[in-house]
Amino acid sequence: MTERFYIEDPKLETKYRRFEKLGTELKLPVFKTFLEMEVLDRDGKTIHAHKQRSHSWNRNAYNFLFSQMAAYGLTGTNLFEAGAISLKWTNGNIYPNGSGWGLNRVAGWDENVDVNTRSTDTGLLATAGTTDKSIIVGTNNFPESFDGYVLGAPIANGSGAGQMDYAQSDLHSITYDAPTKTLTDTLIRYINNNSGADIGVNEVALYGKVKFYSAGTGPIMFSRDLLASTVTVPNTGQLKVTYTIQLAYPA
Repeated sequence: MTERFYIEDPKLETKYRRFEKLGTELKLPVFKTFLEMEVLDRDGKTIHAHKQRSHSWNRNAYNFLFSQMAAYGLTGTNLFEAGAISLKWTNGNIYPNGSGWGLNRVAGWDENVDVNTRSTDTGLLATAGTTDKSIIVGTNNFPESFDGYVLGAPIANGSGAGQMDYAQSDLHSITYDAPTKTLTDTLIRYINNNSGADIGVNEVALYGKVKFYSAGTGPIMFSRDLLASTVTVPNTGQLKVTYTIQLAYPA
């Protein structure tokens, strides 16, 4: 089995850990997010595995977090920029847009079911074949942008040329480490390549559907990680993508 390499820059890693320690000491919430990419060949043998920090939360994520934490509605009226509390769908639409859609309302997850069931069709999870929510991968390698709202070249679901089969998301895996007072949620999705040729993955994103007052629901990209180098998934191979989200509590 190929060793799983942790590829974060050592100097940056030192800064992250110092920041996380300070956050705990000062009783400030500091989220830690990691991304793991594992490629298996047709025989189930791991041929690539690496782990890195996921540090590409975008303006959508910040605005959504602020709206939830402050219980303050979306404002900004068709503006997606600094100072505007708005969300931008993957199709480029901005809400609120001046039509009262979401204006001064707190947007929320499009759950549609009791979240305690941990359904594979809620929040950041998705059913098989779904590519407008959950973990999505793409082939574009343009730089990360805080204002980014969609993958550069998302890989479509299917078994045709350039396509990959997206499996149903694994259910949330919640764990708690008492010594460090850290709560962890693990998100996993398997993506299979039956296209007949190798496919290179350069970008990974977290999509979620958000419910807007009067505007229905829309897919939102909350994070896009540009990989340091192309991760090649061979024909008949499988890609396992894992996002780990952690929060250390002060007590």
